[in-house]
Amino acid sequence: RRGENPAMSSELVRIEVEILTTAGLKQDALQLLTSALSEAPNDVDLLYTRAMLAEQVDNLAMLEDDLRTIIRINPDHAEALNALGYTLADRTDRLDEAMPLVKRALELSPDNPAVIDSLGWIYFRMGDYEQARPLLARAYSLMNDHEIAAHYGEVLWVSGEQKKALETWAAGLEQTPDSDIIQSTLERLQIPRDQLPSVNTQE
Repeated sequence: RRGENPAMSSELVRIEVEILTTAGLKQDALQLLTSALSEAPNDVDLLYTRAMLAEQVDNLAMLEDDLRTIIRINPDHAEALNALGYTLADRTDRLDEAMPLVKRALELSPDNPAVIDSLGWIYFRMGDYEQARPLLARAYSLMNDHEIAAHYGEVLWVSGEQKKALETWAAGLEQTPDSDIIQSTLERLQIPRDQLPSVNTQE
């Protein structure tokens, strides 16, 4: 039990949160985190966990508050800097605020593909495809991840490399067949999924 082992309580809360989230009980998981944070308001791990969960339930205000609290406690927390910068770039139009956060994260974690992807995505959202493309290509070469594949595929698509874009998305779906981010990218660009080259996308 958490109360009997305070040193472990943060880790145990996060395990409980993972169980609740996996069961689809995201609001219950948020309540558990909020309760734990009322006792330990500066617990960076709990704040970060709640921020990521807040994003899943579209509570961007909570996400921003929690990540800014982390950055205030630890200004060199690369994951929080990156998560806040990426979310501002992806879910809002506050690109000017996003850029310095992600650039700082990249200084702290220069070879992190998630951070490189974030920076590339900010340039993409700004319409600067020339800066976006090499960053997204590098992120994708470092980590064959479906989210990075979604972003890299989109910059290829708007750059006129449709065939390579379709191949990139197909590879992302082979890795993660139920990828929401690739699916929403295809829908936004009005590309039927059966237009993708044939790869094994069965689960």
